[in-house]
Amino acid sequence: MRPLEGGFDLPVACLRVNGYLMIDAASYSDDALGHNSLSVRRADINFRRMVWRDWLFYADSELVNGRLEFKDVYLRKALPRVGTLTIGNQQEPFGLEQYGSFRTTTFLERATTNALAPSRSVGIASNDFHGPWVWSYGLFTAGTKDEGRTQRGVALTGRLVRLLHVEDGLYHLAATFSTRHSGSDHEQRFKSAPEVQLSNGDVFLDTGTIAHANGVIRYGFEAAHVRGPFSWQAEWMHARVPRDNGLPSLNFRGWYAYASWFLTDDTRPYRDGNATFGGVEPRSPWNGHGGGALELAARISRTDLNDLDIQGGAETNLSLGVNWYLDRSVRLSLNLIHAFELDKRGAEFDGKHPTALVGRLQYEF
Repeated sequence: MRPLEGGFDLPVACLRVNGYLMIDAASYSDDALGHNSLSVRRADINFRRMVWRDWLFYADSELVNGRLEFKDVYLRKALPRVGTLTIGNQQEPFGLEQYGSFRTTTFLERATTNALAPSRSVGIASNDFHGPWVWSYGLFTAGTKDEGRTQRGVALTGRLVRLLHVEDGLYHLAATFSTRHSGSDHEQRFKSAPEVQLSNGDVFLDTGTIAHANGVIRYGFEAAHVRGPFSWQAEWMHARVPRDNGLPSLNFRGWYAYASWFLTDDTRPYRDGNATFGGVEPRSPWNGHGGGALELAARISRTDLNDLDIQGGAETNLSLGVNWYLDRSVRLSLNLIHAFELDKRGAEFDGKHPTALVGRLQYEF
């Protein structure tokens, strides 16, 4: 009943193959863009192999809303005094949700603040830890398409995390920074789906092309706490866009906060190595004749892409979620997303309050 469970090996190429499939069913209110739909949100396949002198080769391709995107393609190795070195196309170390894997997020989609975070880029990065401190930093250039977004120029990005271990849990505190220079008279764009991927691909938050932008300076703060079945996390991000030709700089901001509670004897696993959350593995899995893990969650988020002459929109959302982790491979989820505020002058949805109900079947192998 679990095809390809745990992945499989390609003997000819000596590659280990894993992946996952996400199938979404969604219903939108009359005020929302889109309509009832059933679609493949993501279909992923990745390959890994140990190559010369214990370097790990990893390649990942993904079908995202009908588009084929190449995600992580890199070489990685743990080295003394340097930490874990990664060379290739990879996620820049910025943000708790953004830096973590999409398949392990509590909600079906990342918060709208992901519009302000950098995506994947080609570069060289290091990740290491000492005691309660975890740090990641790297130098990056352009990258492939990631959720339809691409980046240009050269960036320096870093993340510093302080872990506070307490009885039966921990606190996570972090600061992130990124500066990307793309040269004079270039363009930038910020956009985000409304925490549900619409069937027609439209988005509420979108600055469009920002002309004469010579780079982006980003910074943010993260906080999270896990104690047994209860956890919460929050982030705040800011993006400053300097412009040429005497135009004033633009400032965009966003934040979210959410809490989750397991009704079963389970908890959110935390990865000390890179200071992110991992996938939930139920203590009593369904295929072991248990009930799996059941999680309830609530999130509020706000992102503002309106500043001066750029009206990218401002949005405030409330999301409620239920996750049923049957085992390490199968997850069933249901999210209800309601927009309390949509502020974008001239847009057809300005001032409306759409609601969406989205379900997902996720299978990993």
